[in-house]
Amino acid sequence: MTVRLNTVLLLACAWSVYGKELTTESFEPPRIELPNFTPYKVSNAVFWEQFTDGLEPTWKRSRATKQGKDEDRYDGEWAVEEVQELAGIAGDKALVAKSEARHHAISARLSKPFDPANGLVLQYEVKLQQTLNCGGAYVKLLTAPMQGEFSDSTPYTIMFGPDKCGESKLHFIYRHANPITGKYTEHHLQKPPVPPTDSMSHLYTLTIHTNNTFAVSIDGVERKTGSLLEDFDPPVNPPKEIDDLEDSKPADWVDEEQIPDPDAVKPADWDEDAPAMILDEDAVKPDGWLEDEPLMIPDPEAEKPSDWDDEEDGDWAPPMVPNPRCADADGCGPWKRPQKRNPDYKGKWTPPLIDNPAYKGKWAPRRIANPDYFEDLAPYKLANIDAIGFELWTMQAGITFDNIYLGDSVDAASKIADEVWKPKHDSELAVLEATNPKPAQQTPSKMARLLELFTVRLDDIAVSVKGFYAKAQQQGIVEAVRQDRSGAIAVVMAVGGLAWLIWNVLSITRYIAGLGTPAVPQPPSAESQSAPNDAKASSSAREDSKAVKRRGKKA
Repeated sequence: MTVRLNTVLLLACAWSVYGKELTTESFEPPRIELPNFTPYKVSNAVFWEQFTDGLEPTWKRSRATKQGKDEDRYDGEWAVEEVQELAGIAGDKALVAKSEARHHAISARLSKPFDPANGLVLQYEVKLQQTLNCGGAYVKLLTAPMQGEFSDSTPYTIMFGPDKCGESKLHFIYRHANPITGKYTEHHLQKPPVPPTDSMSHLYTLTIHTNNTFAVSIDGVERKTGSLLEDFDPPVNPPKEIDDLEDSKPADWVDEEQIPDPDAVKPADWDEDAPAMILDEDAVKPDGWLEDEPLMIPDPEAEKPSDWDDEEDGDWAPPMVPNPRCADADGCGPWKRPQKRNPDYKGKWTPPLIDNPAYKGKWAPRRIANPDYFEDLAPYKLANIDAIGFELWTMQAGITFDNIYLGDSVDAASKIADEVWKPKHDSELAVLEATNPKPAQQTPSKMARLLELFTVRLDDIAVSVKGFYAKAQQQGIVEAVRQDRSGAIAVVMAVGGLAWLIWNVLSITRYIAGLGTPAVPQPPSAESQSAPNDAKASSSAREDSKAVKRRGKKA
């Protein structure tokens, strides 16, 4: 029976794995003819780059080192080349970070410094040709005047773009100068959107308006809007007042809201010495308790080792083992009364709390005018921009940048999205669908449906077991069982299923091993030898009976 059941299960599993391959017709993906690249012109752009002329002379690689880290050099290689993975446009070249686990830095100067006082629009494409586990794909707008080799210490006005190392987020950081001190502070967007991490070309757009509002879009869809004054951490404008750091709490300041009642008296019947636990006087020794039997006894089967030397090793004694007589008994050894909670236990007495008549409130230092206070109601007037650059660390190569636009025209960026990015994105989708066709729809059989439900149930059990295990590690097994009964049941089901699987595997193994063993003839038993004689005797008795009956009729 075990072999038949396992055979059915194995056939069902094999059908579920290979059935679709056996019943689906072979598919040869059609050849996709990609549209050819055509340079796109943008008028009045501060910066527009399609990488038609390669790197030089516009783009300059940095060979600097990271600030304070001479061993961390920007040695990542860059190239301008056609996309190798999931290309959407034939002949379309882009900027590609080529090195794994390297620091990359490259920049391009603008024809003249850009003043964002009339608004700013930054837009560019990012394509991840390899699955990104850790790396950045953000762009920096470098503050004018840019000096020296581009590195992480180069001042920037805006940092914008996707980043992934652990969590994925879309950075938007702007640096604002304190008009009093001239010191710059980084202001980070609160709750940034999450960027996509697939292999398609995605379009990132940042728009800053002259009313201090901003919009962040991905693939032409607004994902975050807000105010430069309100949605960044820390806020642009510091508080008008701050705590006086030189102020201190007076020695006679009372900030305790409640105090013990000085007039309270401990009740006369309050026994502080009463123990928390007392002996249970109602407990009775079980009838099956063996007081004269020890819990452990010397092992009667143990033998002194032949190489045991009493002078060197001491007197030999057999090891102790559990007393077999205690296995079925209620207990062994001297019986002691169990303890129970003392109903008269009250613990140490403390007076009740009352409102403090001397309470003055929670002390706080006095507030003084903030010497660094300023109010800038036009933070959109950012520092002038001298260059655009990518300064990245990435564990995977193949991060690709293309169609970079910087200016102040929302309409120009929108037209680029519609006429440059969207045709490329649609072409990539067509290639993706052609190279990864959906399997033909088939009506699943009852067995397939049953296996599907079984698989779903197994997944549910696995999730429940994982959650229960995490709770058990954090809170203990007892608390985990109390809070997560379904998880505990899932553990029991998993253990039972594993035991059933092991039993079946052993049964099949034993059966297969038996197939190759020739049958050994068995000698006839005493019963089988006596069977013919018993049959002969029985036949003879029947013949004698018939003869007696014939003689009786004749008489």
